[in-house]
Amino acid sequence: MKIAVILGGFPKLSETFILRQLTGLADLGHEIDIYARRNPREASVQPDVHRYGFLARTQYYELPAGRLARLGRALRALAAAFPRHPGAMLRCLNLARYGSAYAVLNNLIFAAPFLDRHYDVIYCFWGGNGVDFIVLKDLFPGTRFVNRFGGDDYDLGDELGVAALALLRNRADAFIVQTDCYGRATLRRYGFDDAKIVTYRHVIGVGDIPFRERRFDPERLRIVTVARLVEKKGLEHGIRAVALLQGQNPHLRVEYRIIGDGPLSGRLSGLIRELKAGDTVELLGARTTTEVMRQLDEADLFLLPSLMEQAGYVLLEAQATGLPVVATRVGGVPEMVREGRSAVLVEPGDAAALATALQGMLDRAAEWPAMGREGRAHVEQQHDVERLKPRLAEILRGQP
Repeated sequence: MKIAVILGGFPKLSETFILRQLTGLADLGHEIDIYARRNPREASVQPDVHRYGFLARTQYYELPAGRLARLGRALRALAAAFPRHPGAMLRCLNLARYGSAYAVLNNLIFAAPFLDRHYDVIYCFWGGNGVDFIVLKDLFPGTRFVNRFGGDDYDLGDELGVAALALLRNRADAFIVQTDCYGRATLRRYGFDDAKIVTYRHVIGVGDIPFRERRFDPERLRIVTVARLVEKKGLEHGIRAVALLQGQNPHLRVEYRIIGDGPLSGRLSGLIRELKAGDTVELLGARTTTEVMRQLDEADLFLLPSLMEQAGYVLLEAQATGLPVVATRVGGVPEMVREGRSAVLVEPGDAAALATALQGMLDRAAEWPAMGREGRAHVEQQHDVERLKPRLAEILRGQP
């Protein structure tokens, strides 16, 4: 198949799961072009981005922020494309259908690169992009349009109103979610046809991840979290919980490392100082996948204190390495672990409950190896890219 992939930003270190899907499709012989709103220009790039030549196949929109600049960009796109594709350009201008002048301007800009190309499938990541790019289904009705939900886009219907999703809901051919208990249920609540919703879980390269059974060291406990430093990740509660754990176990050196960056870096640093936990908690900032995997391999426990988590990819990586997990019972997390077997789950927003769960892990440290084996087996059976990459191609083709 010839597949057009629509993304917000590419490449992004934090979106390993997207890269896994792209490389999996490429390994099966499919031709992939990428259309990204912007280039994040991050300092590091995953090696597979270069290995598969994805940058050479990526087109960036880099939309101007100002209204006049965006108008000028849209008019230039219209002038360039209209002589060859007048019908398509006129359909882009259908204000009654698309609802706003802003959407019409975006239509002209987004559609222009597609007009001289043919794709079998347009694979669009995120609901917000789906709302903006569904115009392509109107222009190319014979091309399948598959939209993947999986992040804050699950809140779109509440934030913008269900009507804002109507065109996407009615015109797209399929919608991919990662979990049933959260993803599928949310789209159904917004009125999406359940027959169009397909559950395709996060995939990881399990065979590339070394497994190690964890054994308790009575002198040191190493805990790790990998998460963006944003409110919904609940990191304040994780820091408070680990500080409580250290206070309850003065004989034990607890080391809690948080990998990730984000707008709450300063606030969380202040909390660490306030709790006098500088010897216990360390914010490591963003790290490459190689460094993340090294930190996971060195740790004894994985902690994810999220207030909301649609389908935590890092839970899969942690379990694949053999890490027992303490996490919160939110969103799709219960489907990402084997509760009571590879992970202990508690209610969100409760530092004391997290501390109790961590203490419970210490008290039952003899069970860590069995928990690690359970976690690895779960990821191998439900999330291994080698098992699942043919299924993604089937979904994109429209095969049941």
